[in-house]
Amino acid sequence: MRHHYWELPIFVYLFLGGLGGGIMFLSMIFTLIMAPGSMEMVQVVWLPMLVAIACLALGCFFLVFELGQPFAFLRVFLKNTSIICWGARFLTVAMLAAIVWWVAYLPYESVEWLWPFQGLADALRVAGPVCMVLAGVAGFCIMVYTGVMLSTLKAHSFWATPALPVLFTVSALSTACAGIMLFAGIHPEGATMGVQLASTFVHEQVHEYDIVLVIAELTVLFVMILSFLGSGNKVQNQVAHRWIHGSYALAFWGGMICIGLGIPEIINIFCGEVEVLTHIVAPIMVLCGGLLLRAMCIFSDDRAEIPGEIRYFTKLKKKGQAEFLTRWDYNGQNEF
Repeated sequence: MRHHYWELPIFVYLFLGGLGGGIMFLSMIFTLIMAPGSMEMVQVVWLPMLVAIACLALGCFFLVFELGQPFAFLRVFLKNTSIICWGARFLTVAMLAAIVWWVAYLPYESVEWLWPFQGLADALRVAGPVCMVLAGVAGFCIMVYTGVMLSTLKAHSFWATPALPVLFTVSALSTACAGIMLFAGIHPEGATMGVQLASTFVHEQVHEYDIVLVIAELTVLFVMILSFLGSGNKVQNQVAHRWIHGSYALAFWGGMICIGLGIPEIINIFCGEVEVLTHIVAPIMVLCGGLLLRAMCIFSDDRAEIPGEIRYFTKLKKKGQAEFLTRWDYNGQNEF
């Protein structure tokens, strides 16, 4: 049975959450593991971290908006057994830690009106590495959470598979590589020689990462879809058929596989020296593919029928109650 309970805000939230969390995780890798203590590396990831903060903030807005009761959002922090509760906590930790880190490394020296706040920056930079660790670890948890949240909904068997968290995590890392490729190295202070070298290093690394991640994403995606075609239950089977040769086939093959994964992979492997293609065109395609993946998953929310459900609603329609069945507003409130 198909009935879309979640619409556009949810898949945008899942996309932005994975993108922001992935950028924070990779930024932690670059600043604390690959180049610890390097101010040039900090300047390279400074703008991507701002993009990550904006993604998580915008994603939270979409999530609260979709809940229908924005002023009751605090309840999600209180119920430990709820998966949404843990997602809200990870988002809060990631955003607060990333904001502190980002404020600590504002270009105070080069912007005159920021000079009075130089003392604040010096104080915050002491906690900079700790904040980056918190943001990076919480960002990784957010990437995994975006898939786990759907996989816990057992009524929707297309989501209730261990492959979905793996797929969303790999896709989030891939889109994070694309985001860093687009924004790394852009800094208000300008690109010194050291920043240029660090930026080149980051671009080379994420370029290589994305080649591997796209292959991994294709592998997980096809294993999941083919397993549903071959041995999945009835609901999983019909959704998989819809993706392969049904109403979603054009979006799957043309949008996700070709534009979102295939062409960027070809560009990254064979056109690595053409910066316009590798730094702009391919990353934008990967981002579009990641968004499309989450949209298709959210709209593949078929569920098995409850015994007697169709017969019950059919009888209601025969008794002239069809209007009662359709007169519900977006928030689920009966208009009668």
